[in-house]
Amino acid sequence: MASGDSGDAFARQGGAPAWNADGWNSASENQSSNNENSDQHAQIPIDPAPPSPGDASDDEDGGEYDPESITITTIPAPPVADVPTSDSPLPSKKPKTAGGFIVDNSSDEEDDATPPAAADKSNSLKPTPSESQTRPFNHSPLQQTTMSQDVTNDAPAPAQVSSGPVPATTPNAALAAATRSRLPADIVGVLEDRIKEDPRGDLEAWLALIDEQKRRHNIEDTRAVYERFLKVFPQAAEIWVAYIDMELSLDNNREAEAIFTRTLRDIPNVQLWTSYLNYIRRRNELSDPTGRARQTVSQAYEFVIGNIGQDRDAGSLWQDYIQFIKTGPGQIGGSGWQDQQKMDLLRKAYQRAISIPMPNVNTLWKEYDLFEMGLNKMTGRKFIQERSPSYMSARSANTHLENITRGLRRTTLPRLPPATGFEGDQEYAEQVRLWKAWIAWEKDDPLDLARDDPDTYRQRILHVYKQALMALRFWPEMWVDAAEWCFDNNIVGQDGRDEGLQFLNDGLDGNPESPLLALKNADRIESTQPAGEDDASKAALVATIRKPCDRALGALYDMIKKLKDQEAAAVSKIEKDTALDTATTGDEDADEDEGEVQEKPSAEAMKNIKIKAVQDGFAVQILMLSKHISHIWIALARIYRRIQGQGSKSNPPIGLRGIFTQARSRGRLTSDVYVETSNMEWNIYGDEVATKIYDRGSKLYPEQEDYIVEYLKHLHQKRDLTNARVVFSQTVQRYKAKPELIPKLRPIYAYFHNHEARYGELAQVRELEKQMSELFPDDPSLAHFAARYTTDRFNPVMTQVIVSPARQMRPKAIMQSIEQPPASARSSPRPMPQVERTPQPQFLPAVNSPKRPFQADDQDEYPPRKLARGVSPLKGAAGRRLDQQRRAQQGQSTSSYTSAPIPVPRDVTFFLGLIPSAEAFGSNYFNTAGLVRLIQNTTVPSYNEWRAQGEGASSHAHTRQASSEYQPYPYTNRDSPGPSGRPASPFNGMSRGTAQASAPYRNSPLRPGSSGSYEPPPAIYQAGANGFNPLAQTPTSGNAGFNGWQGGYVPPTQYNAAPTQQHPQQYGNYY
Repeated sequence: MASGDSGDAFARQGGAPAWNADGWNSASENQSSNNENSDQHAQIPIDPAPPSPGDASDDEDGGEYDPESITITTIPAPPVADVPTSDSPLPSKKPKTAGGFIVDNSSDEEDDATPPAAADKSNSLKPTPSESQTRPFNHSPLQQTTMSQDVTNDAPAPAQVSSGPVPATTPNAALAAATRSRLPADIVGVLEDRIKEDPRGDLEAWLALIDEQKRRHNIEDTRAVYERFLKVFPQAAEIWVAYIDMELSLDNNREAEAIFTRTLRDIPNVQLWTSYLNYIRRRNELSDPTGRARQTVSQAYEFVIGNIGQDRDAGSLWQDYIQFIKTGPGQIGGSGWQDQQKMDLLRKAYQRAISIPMPNVNTLWKEYDLFEMGLNKMTGRKFIQERSPSYMSARSANTHLENITRGLRRTTLPRLPPATGFEGDQEYAEQVRLWKAWIAWEKDDPLDLARDDPDTYRQRILHVYKQALMALRFWPEMWVDAAEWCFDNNIVGQDGRDEGLQFLNDGLDGNPESPLLALKNADRIESTQPAGEDDASKAALVATIRKPCDRALGALYDMIKKLKDQEAAAVSKIEKDTALDTATTGDEDADEDEGEVQEKPSAEAMKNIKIKAVQDGFAVQILMLSKHISHIWIALARIYRRIQGQGSKSNPPIGLRGIFTQARSRGRLTSDVYVETSNMEWNIYGDEVATKIYDRGSKLYPEQEDYIVEYLKHLHQKRDLTNARVVFSQTVQRYKAKPELIPKLRPIYAYFHNHEARYGELAQVRELEKQMSELFPDDPSLAHFAARYTTDRFNPVMTQVIVSPARQMRPKAIMQSIEQPPASARSSPRPMPQVERTPQPQFLPAVNSPKRPFQADDQDEYPPRKLARGVSPLKGAAGRRLDQQRRAQQGQSTSSYTSAPIPVPRDVTFFLGLIPSAEAFGSNYFNTAGLVRLIQNTTVPSYNEWRAQGEGASSHAHTRQASSEYQPYPYTNRDSPGPSGRPASPFNGMSRGTAQASAPYRNSPLRPGSSGSYEPPPAIYQAGANGFNPLAQTPTSGNAGFNGWQGGYVPPTQYNAAPTQQHPQQYGNYY
C-alpha cells in the first residue's frame, strides 16, 4: 500500500486531501484486495501461509528485498474422508411409522438376520485361553490393542462407526481414531486412546494401563508400556523401582542391572538407591569366607552414601550402614588391628551422620555418645565435645527445615501446572513456593558449610534442585533457576559436562514447547560461544543457536496441527450426530404432524451454533500458540541480525531478511512479526523495505487495530503524513462498513487524534472529535476535548484544582457517626424535620459492631458463645438532644430546633459503640433521682467553717451511727480478703513494730492533723426525710492501739461499717 513506487498513488486526488465526515477523500487501488483478504483471516488473525507473488509494480526495485516477492508452495488441506461405517448399514428403506411408533414391514426379517451372523463371526475370532497363554510377546502394545479391538468391536452396533485399524498414512488418521468408539470391555484400547490424546497430562491412564497389563500377565507388553512411560517421565523414581521389582521377580538380573545403569546417576532418589543397595546385598552373601562379598557390599554402601547421603530422608541408609559395620569382623573395644579398624570406621560413620539434618539425628547422636563413652570416657568426652557443634547445628537445622517444608509433597510423578484461575492453581503455586523456600534456605548456609566444606555445600544445593525438578518437571522456571545457579557457581558434573547447560537441555526435553527454556538455551550459547569474523563461523554459530528454538517451534507447530485435527473431529461428530437425529426423528414428525406448521429451531441452525462454538474455542487456543511461535521467530530475527546483519533471502537464511523469509514460509505468524521486522529495518538500517512490510501486513491483518496503529506510527515517524491520513481514512471506511468492527476504531481514533492535536490543525482536530462523538456517544462530553492537552503523565483538564485545602481535602470519617444528619440537613438553612433517634436498642436497626462482625441471619440458629454487643445508650448532651427530639415528635415539648445538631465526634461515637447496653447490666441499680438530690442538698462549708470543725473533730465528729437501712460491710481492714482483692499488709498488728517505725513521721508537720498541715473539713449532711447521714458514726470505745495520735484523736471508721465490726485503723487507711 505504501511501497516505494506506489507512494504517489495514495494522493491521486491532486493536492492536499480534503476532510469529510467519512475521512480523507482519497482513492486506493488496494482497498478491494484488503477486503478480500479480510475474509480469509476473519476467524484467526494470523498468517497461515504466505501469499501469492507480489504485484508487477514491485519488480522495479531490481534486486532489492521485497517481502511480497516470495513464492511459497503450500499444501492444501485434504478433504475430510468418509469414515468407514459399520458392517451393519442403516436400512435403505425408511421404516413406516404410525402414531410415532415403528410398525412391522416386509424388510424386518432381512434386517434381523444380519446381527447373529456378525456375532458368530466375532465369536469365531476370539482366541482360546491356550492360545492367549502361549502367544509370543513380539507385538507392541499398540498392535495388540488393535488386534483385540478388531476382535471385540467387530459386532455391529447402531449408529456406530467401524473400529477397524486405520492406516497411519491416512491424512485424517487422527480424525478416524477420534471418531471411532470402543466397547467398555476394551480396557486397554480405551486407555491407549487416553494416553494418545494426552500423554503428559493423563497420568492416571498410564498407571492404569501398567496395572492392566500386569494383571493380564503380558510381560512384554508391560515392559513396552514401562519404556513408553519413562520416556515421558524419565525421573519417575517410583515407576523405575516398580519396573526393577518386576524384572527381579522374573529373575532378569541383567535387565535390572541395565536399569540401574540408566537411572542411578541421574535420579537422586532414596527409594531407588535403596533398591540398588538391596540388590547388591541380595547378590553378595556376607557369609563368604573370602570376604569379597562384604567388601563389595561395603563399596556399594560408600557409593550410595556418597551420592544420596545428604538427603533428608537418608536416615535409614545411615542406620543400615552403621549396623552393617557393627556386624563386620572385629570386636568393639578390642586391641587388635581389625578391632581398631572397625572402631575407626564406626566412628567415621557416626561423625558423618550426626552432621546431616535428618529426622533421626537425635537417635544417631545418642548412639554415638554411648559408643564413645563405652570405649573410653576420657577420649569419649573429647570426641563428643568436638562433634557437639555439628550435631547442634544439624538438630536446629532439621527443626527449621521441618517448619519450612511442612505441607511439601516430595513426589517423583510430576503433574502439569494448572492454568491461572483454574482448579488447582493455588495448590500448585504453594508447592512451588515451598520448594523455592527450601532452596533459599540451603543457599543461606545454615550448616556453615560454604567456608569449611564448599563441595558439600554445593552438593546439597544441587541435590535440592534435582529433588524439586522431579516434582516440578513441567515448571520451566525451576529449570532456568537451577541452570542460572550452576552458571553463577561454575558447577561441572563428574563427567566434565556443564550442569547448567544440562539442566536447560533436560528441561527442554520435558517441556519442548517452552519458549523460556528455548530462548534461555539460545542466549547461553550466544553469550558463551564467540562468533568468528568469516561467514562460515557465523553460520555455524547461528545454526547451533537455532537448535533449541527449532525444537520449540516444532513442538508448537505440532500442537497446532493436533488442535486442527481435534477441531475437524469435533465438527465431524456434530455433523454425524445431527444427520443421525434428523434421520431417526424426521419421518416420525412428518407422519405424526403432517400438515401442521412446526415452530421449533431448525436442526441445521442448531448444528451451525454448535460448530461455531467449537471453532471459536479451538481458535482461541490456536491463536495463543501462534503468539508463542511469532515471538520465537522475533527472537531469532534479533539473533540473526546481531550475528549476520541485515542479510538477504537465501537458503540457508542469512541475517534478518533471511530469517523473516523463512518465518513467513512456515506460517502461523501474528502481526507482531511484521511490526518488529519493519521497525528493525527502519530504525537500524533506514530502509524503505520497512514500509513494504507494513503494507503487506495491512493486507494480511486488516482487522487488527493494534497493527493499524503501529502502521500509522511508522508513517508518522518517517514524516509521510499524506500516506498516514490515507491509511487512516481507508481503515475508518472499512471498519464502518461492518458494525461489529466499530469498537475497534477507538484506539485508532485515540492515536490519530493525539497526533493531530499535537502537530495538526485545529479544524482537523475538531472534525476528528465530531466523528468520535458520533461513533462513541457514551463517552463523556469533555473526554475528547481533554485528550488534546493530556500527556502521558498529567491531565490538566480533568484534574481538579485545590483552592481551599481545609474545605476540599477534609479526611473522610472512618466510622459513620450515629448522630450524623443527612447532607441536606447540614447544607439547608431552613429547619428540617428531625428523625427520631432513640438510644434504646429495640428501636435501632442492627448495625455492625466496631469490634467484631455482625452475625448474619443464617447464623441465628447457631448463636455464638458470646452475646453480641448491644447498642450503647447515649449520655450527656447527646442524650438530652435525642430526648427533646422524641418529645417534640410526640407533642410533649413546645420547643423545636432551628439548626442542625452538633455532630458527635468520631472518637466519642466509637467509644459509645464499645459500651454495652443497659440491658447487659444485671446488678443493683442506683436511684439516680435520689443521688442527684443528695448532691444538690449537700452543703459545702467555707474554709473557716471547715477549719473550726476540724479543730473540734476529736470531740464532736463521727458521733452518729451509720444508717441501719444499709447492710454493714463485713471487712474494714486492709488485710481483709475483701472484694477489692488487696493483698494482706505485712505491717499489720502491734507485734511488727509499727508504732516505733512511724514515730518520726507522726512528729512531722506533713502528717495529717499536725500543726500547719491542710486537712479537708468534714462534710456536713442535711438529714433528709429518711434521716440518712453517711458520716454519722458511733464513737469508739477507745484507741489503745494508737498511742501516738495527738489530742486523743479518734480516726474515722469505714463507710457503712457496723459498730460491732470496727477494727483498729492503721495509718494509710485514713483517706
